[in-house]
Amino acid sequence: MLLTHTMPRTPRLFFGGLLCALVGIWCTGALAQESITRGTVKLLDDAGSEREVPLLFTEVDIDVTGQIARTVVSQHFKNPTSEWSEGIYLFPLPPDAAVDQMRMKIGDRLVEGKVKEKQEAKATYQKARSDGKRAALVEQDRPNLFTTSVANIPPNGEITVRIEYQQSLAWRDGRFSLHFPMAVTPRYAPLKPPTQELNETVNLVDGWLILPGERPHQLKADTRGNEQRARIQVQLKPGFEIEHIESTSHNLVQTETGDGYRLALANPSIPADRDFILEWYPLMSNAPQASFFSETTEQGNYGLLSLMPPSMIDWALPPREVTFVIDTSGSMAGESIVAARKALLAGLAGLKPNDTFNIIRFDHEADVLFAHPFRADDSALNYAKRYVRTLDADGGTEMALALDLALGLPSDAGRLRQVIFITDGSVSNEQDLFETLDRELEGRRLFTVGIGSAPNRFFMEEAARSGRGTFTYIADPASAEQVMVNLFKKIERPVLTDIEISGSGIREMSPTTVPDLYYGEPLEVAMKLESDTPAITIKGHIGDTAWSKTVNVQPVGNTAGIRVDWARKKIADWERAGLYGASRDQIREAVIDLALTHHLVSTFTSLVAVDVTPVRAANEALRKALITPLKPVGLSVSFAQTALGFEKTLLFAAMLFLLGWAVLRASQQEVSHA
Repeated sequence: MLLTHTMPRTPRLFFGGLLCALVGIWCTGALAQESITRGTVKLLDDAGSEREVPLLFTEVDIDVTGQIARTVVSQHFKNPTSEWSEGIYLFPLPPDAAVDQMRMKIGDRLVEGKVKEKQEAKATYQKARSDGKRAALVEQDRPNLFTTSVANIPPNGEITVRIEYQQSLAWRDGRFSLHFPMAVTPRYAPLKPPTQELNETVNLVDGWLILPGERPHQLKADTRGNEQRARIQVQLKPGFEIEHIESTSHNLVQTETGDGYRLALANPSIPADRDFILEWYPLMSNAPQASFFSETTEQGNYGLLSLMPPSMIDWALPPREVTFVIDTSGSMAGESIVAARKALLAGLAGLKPNDTFNIIRFDHEADVLFAHPFRADDSALNYAKRYVRTLDADGGTEMALALDLALGLPSDAGRLRQVIFITDGSVSNEQDLFETLDRELEGRRLFTVGIGSAPNRFFMEEAARSGRGTFTYIADPASAEQVMVNLFKKIERPVLTDIEISGSGIREMSPTTVPDLYYGEPLEVAMKLESDTPAITIKGHIGDTAWSKTVNVQPVGNTAGIRVDWARKKIADWERAGLYGASRDQIREAVIDLALTHHLVSTFTSLVAVDVTPVRAANEALRKALITPLKPVGLSVSFAQTALGFEKTLLFAAMLFLLGWAVLRASQQEVSHA
């Protein structure tokens, strides 16, 4: 006889209903956080009531000299409460930012930050926080995302943390471009396969976890006009005559100075909800074809070479196979999906009759328009255009599915194979995607097109580098068509391929692997020098023709920042080396050595500043506040929609709650009738 043992029906109903109700309450409670419409920090007092804390003001001063941009970011932390507070703030920077200085200002006093290994810096900060000392910590969460923690902000007091970084600039398509990110696009964490064991512990404070395993932050729209404001000013000394200066993101006031230009926002204070873009165009009669800047320091001699390769426009072009990949996930809702559709339609219009093409669309799923690439005739193009106009944004961002599909489709190796990837890059699993690209790209070239007011530039630039392609940014839906026209003009004319760089008098160079160069793009090499007159030889192919050029340079050694630029590029090379077999221990050792020698924040090092005088008594409580980044302008959904589909999730939560309530009622009635 088969014996079974089951729980009595009433307890099963009760516990099942209780579970459903609790899950429903949790889901609806979590989603209800999105009803807050402005950026706030919420503190709980001893009675459990909530208290709003105004956010910070950011001042940005950028000095551009030649090819080096030096930026000072001053973040003002205000504590209007009567309690001691700790502020934690996530903020973006350019992915190539070399963060090397941090100062904490308390009244008239300045406390200088020091670079230490990450764990040592964190321990120093935590001890200072416990001892009641004012302290600040700057950590790198991603190459383009940093966190500032400020301990012991006094009641009704203010502390300013000043961060300095630099980056090198290059001219592309006849212009120089400067980018300062101000908003954070939520990162989608892909679902793990069900076969994997899920064994994670995450400590949450109010807010969505947009960086798995790191820090939770809500992203809110600024509706009051007095929170998370920013001021930006640029001193521009290009070293040559300028024909035109413009910003595609903000209105500017321009003033000529003796040696350049001063640029400031037309509105002195703006919401920090979109990235700042500045572009300047040299006079075509004196547009630079090459440049060399060098710096002599105690650590050695360093150089930065930029060279515009020859342009061969009239050579025969091979037929192309173009695969368009478009992101239709929830983070693309609003202006982004409009710009993405326009970009894709313009890309289709740029195809030649002998080209073949396909389209892949993805959110939490991925699907392809054709089973194999179709020739770009009128019939196929008209069908594709009708399909593109129906695309909308919703769901998660399972980018790996799209990459696997794009790189696994039938392909013609005799064609120039190009993948055009249109997305905001709002993912957190960048490393997994880079490994996929390195493993599966083969002979294809990957071109990323960034969409939105604050795309994940680190992922998109690095993905394009891994795919030996380029990154293009569309800041405004109105410019999407022209940007894509320019991109197609460029990528149908690869100028230099299979590039190799060597030289005498050079100890180390970066990058070690150079992507293909396209029309309007320079070759840029950072180097550590051994001799006074190094010679650099560049070899490659223009079509089927071998090409080489030797450049002899004479270092002067008077351009500040070249050493730091070289060190940041070498750190990036080492962080990239993990894709090619380098062990984590090897990478860690090399990065720490470079970062400590050149005083840089990195994956393994942080900046910490501590005021030696305790200010908070041990018996006084310290409140923690997560300072909320603004939601990028044009992003019409919360992270909940990006990850799950907000409306669907809310409906599901409500159904669970109602189901649980109904089951609980049924169990109570059964008990009463028993």
